[in-house]
Amino acid sequence: MEEAQNLFREGVMSHLEELETLSRNLAMRQEQKRSDLYKMESMKEMAVKLRKERDDIRAKLSLQEAEIQAFTNQKTSILDLRQTSESTQDPIRERELEELKEILGAYWLTGISGKLTKTGACICISTAFEGKYLDSYYLDLVLQKNVRIERHSVPAFIPLDQIAQTHLNKGELKRFLFVLFEHLNAYSGRKYQADQLQALPKIVIPSTVHKDSLCTLLTFEYNMQVEGTSVCFCAKLLYRDLTRILPTEVEITYKDPTLSFPDTVSSHSSLFSRKPLPKALEMLKSANETLVHSSMPLLETDSF
Repeated sequence: MEEAQNLFREGVMSHLEELETLSRNLAMRQEQKRSDLYKMESMKEMAVKLRKERDDIRAKLSLQEAEIQAFTNQKTSILDLRQTSESTQDPIRERELEELKEILGAYWLTGISGKLTKTGACICISTAFEGKYLDSYYLDLVLQKNVRIERHSVPAFIPLDQIAQTHLNKGELKRFLFVLFEHLNAYSGRKYQADQLQALPKIVIPSTVHKDSLCTLLTFEYNMQVEGTSVCFCAKLLYRDLTRILPTEVEITYKDPTLSFPDTVSSHSSLFSRKPLPKALEMLKSANETLVHSSMPLLETDSF
């Protein structure tokens, strides 16, 4: 009798173990299924985002092509009149046109593109910041004895005449386009960074953001937690190199002159000097949120 009871208990325990194994396997399969569904949803979201970016780029390119076409069409009647008074078989001009074709082909991927006209070319310089397309600028170049700029949409504060005198008047067309692209791309990048400050209200005080027309001087205030104290910092970023998007000088002060956190000021100055402004502020914002929840000093984090 006792032996039968033992066998019964062993059978029940074995059955329970099998049920437990089945239950565990089922839970693992369900968890794997949930994980796969989550990954699938993430991939769908990424696909939607990529398709939107693709459509935005296509729309941007179509707009640029339309602007170039409209820009050159305005000159058609004038160009036709000039063409009748100029020799189309000028070998010097033919060589210049061939050189211009090579330049446009070489620079197309850098943001410089263009379309040949009857007297030269219409150049489009497209600017970008970290993969995001920004503004486009246009120049109508005329190839005569010397290459000259007929008309353009370059902002007045860009030293176009100085760049042209330094390079274009010496026949350095490639260098002229490259230097002009550096100035325009850096200006658009600085302007974009300054505009993005308005999108970070949790750390930057929007009403304190000020910049000059060329975006070579930028000032703003931002709040941080330092050693358990709420501190309002005043930042002054100076861009002396007009071909760069990063500041050449950074000055960090306190709104309350009685405070003193030299190590924090040093780390912030270094961060603004090394990182684009939106990324640097995002890092400070993340570090600030960590401090609020954990009360850890800013300098002990690995954020920067």
